[in-house]
Amino acid sequence: MMQLLGDPGTTQYDLRFSVLGIPVRVHPLFWLIGLLLGSQTPELSLVAIWVGCLFVSILAHELGHALAARSYGWHPDIVLHSFGGFARYSPGHGYTRKRAIWIAFAGPLAGFGLFAIVYCAHLWLSEGLANQQPWAINLISSNAGGGIKFAIHNLEYINLFWGLVNLMPVFPLDGGKICFEICNGRGSYSGQSRAYQIGMMTAGLMALYFASLEMYLAALMFGSLAYQNYQFHSQVKRSYQ
Repeated sequence: MMQLLGDPGTTQYDLRFSVLGIPVRVHPLFWLIGLLLGSQTPELSLVAIWVGCLFVSILAHELGHALAARSYGWHPDIVLHSFGGFARYSPGHGYTRKRAIWIAFAGPLAGFGLFAIVYCAHLWLSEGLANQQPWAINLISSNAGGGIKFAIHNLEYINLFWGLVNLMPVFPLDGGKICFEICNGRGSYSGQSRAYQIGMMTAGLMALYFASLEMYLAALMFGSLAYQNYQFHSQVKRSYQ
C-alpha cells in the first residue's frame, strides 16, 4: 500500500504463500508494526482482529497492482512489511506510461472494491437489525458480535481512508507514481522536478493537516515523505547539472 522503505530482505521468520498464483512474502516487521498500530485497542482479541483487517486490506491492495502487472505478461510477487508493502515486477516488452499509471491505480481500486463489499455487508446487517431479523439480532448479540462490528468498521476505514490518502500526489505513494508518470512524459528534468515539487508541497500540507487533528503518527509519516521528495528533487537537480 505504502512503499516507504526498500525491500527489507528475507528472514527465517518470513511467512510465505501464494494467492492466485502470485508469490507473497510477509516480513515479521509487518506484524510488529500492525501490533503497534493496534496497541491502544483495549482487548487483546480486538488487536488480533485489527491486525487481520490490516493484513487482508494491504494484501488486497497489492494484489490489485500484481494482477494488473500480470495482465500484461509480467510476473509479479508481493512483499508485505513495515507500514504496508509493494508488488514487484520486471516490466518487459510493451511497457508504457499508460500501463504504469493503470498498475499504480489498480492497488487503490482493489481496496475500494473491498470497501464496497464490506459496506454492502454492513448495510445488509443494519437492514436486518432495523427489521428485527432473528439472524441479525443473534449475530450481533453473540460473543462474536463486538468483533464483527469492529472488523467491519476497520475494513471500511482502512480501504476507504487509506486508499484515498494513498492517491495523494506524493512519491512513492501510488498517487505520487501516477503524478510522476504524467509529469515525466518526456523524461525531462523539468518533469521530474515538478513531480517531486508537487510531492513536497502536498506532503507538507498533509503533515500540517494531520498535526492539527493530533494524528501525530500520520503527520510524522507525511513529514518524512516531504523530506524524501526534497531528497529526490535534489538528486535529480544534481544529475542534470
